[in-house]
Amino acid sequence: MESRRTFFKASAAALAAARSALAANDKVQMAIIGAGTRGGRVFDSLARHADCHFLAAAEVNKAKLDSWMTPERANWKVQTYGDYRKILDRKDIDAVLIATPDHWHSQITIDAISAGKDVYVEKPVSNTIPRINAMLDACKNGKQVVQVGTHQRSWDHFIEAKKVIDAGTLGNITHVVIVQPGSYARPREAEQPVPAGLDWDMWQGPAIKKAFKPSRLGFRAWYDYGGGLVADWGAHHVDVGLWFMNADGKAPIRTMANGAFLSVPDADPEQVPDTFSISWQYDNFLMTFANGEVYMADGIENWGVFFVGNRGSLQVNRQGWAVRPVVPHVIRKQGPAPQAGAGGVTLGAGGTAIAPGAAGGRSGRGGRGGRGNEPPIEAKMYINPRGGVEEDYPLDVHTRNFLDCIKSRQKPVAGMEIGYSSALPCLIALESLKQGKPLGWDAANRTTKSA
Repeated sequence: MESRRTFFKASAAALAAARSALAANDKVQMAIIGAGTRGGRVFDSLARHADCHFLAAAEVNKAKLDSWMTPERANWKVQTYGDYRKILDRKDIDAVLIATPDHWHSQITIDAISAGKDVYVEKPVSNTIPRINAMLDACKNGKQVVQVGTHQRSWDHFIEAKKVIDAGTLGNITHVVIVQPGSYARPREAEQPVPAGLDWDMWQGPAIKKAFKPSRLGFRAWYDYGGGLVADWGAHHVDVGLWFMNADGKAPIRTMANGAFLSVPDADPEQVPDTFSISWQYDNFLMTFANGEVYMADGIENWGVFFVGNRGSLQVNRQGWAVRPVVPHVIRKQGPAPQAGAGGVTLGAGGTAIAPGAAGGRSGRGGRGGRGNEPPIEAKMYINPRGGVEEDYPLDVHTRNFLDCIKSRQKPVAGMEIGYSSALPCLIALESLKQGKPLGWDAANRTTKSA
């Protein structure tokens, strides 16, 4: 192990010296580690840039690699490996794309930094708090460029929507509400023999060793390898919430998560619940996340991140964004006049007589004050003609930023600090789910504590 560390240090020094001379038109030599569906999309995005060239790919599942190797990707003639460390040994590779299951992100990122490689790592940065702590430490101690795949930060209509918040249009924002329907949970499944071509021990890597079940390859469902919808889409939406609220780097003061298997009642209990509701308390706002959708029909899909102020709300998702003013509430609206003598009652001895047809309580809307005499905000909606759950042009912007930063040695738009603060609330929520209690955050020791 010590000889390997020595080699990595020597490689890092050599690569740093070589990269200092990297000219603007030179190609960045890359490799992909984890040849899956998402890895393929990011690979294709990077490959569309003329100054990026792929030399190698690492994948422990031959069936996955065969599926990933489309004729277009085969044109790159990448050398394939089963062990990613052989890629890190190569001196001709400048950077790696890490698109493995989440539980591997941390160790591969740390090893890549030690080997002097720049890193594009998919989100969430990893699936446990100790692992993301180790990643952050490695990034702070190294000199490598690390870009996290929260590419909504590079999406034009997200950037425009943030201006609504920054302008103060919504007034005092007290709630950030995340809505994302769906689940990855699967029914219980019997153990099966490991398929030919799959290195199951290497696939599990740093996770607790378990017998093979085909559903485990759907890693996002499992606490051991991913974090369910909580960590997957959660990382994207929490990232937007913190970004728009100018709260990057903040950790929640208190986290409470409830969950149950309601859609898949026979799910394996080692998976993340298919139905959940999460609440995070920050210093000046509350953020919630649930995977239940309220159906509306006003031109924009009903999921995404909602910022709720006292003058109105902003919704943003990958389709577009919408600003909605506060709609005046009608409390106890009076119907037709009652018949004579109808409805008159007296509340007990010494009570108050209520005349027929009286409102019987408070007048006004109540609870939504604070607007003063400010004029109402204007309802606006923008549907991006290129919007969609899987749209590649913002990803191309994000990967372009990564390549540019490799050459300039500047911080990318979504560095490890950003990826850390976006993943952390989700991982605290997963711990709250497992422990069945609210949790606080010990910033000094970077661990959860009783709330």
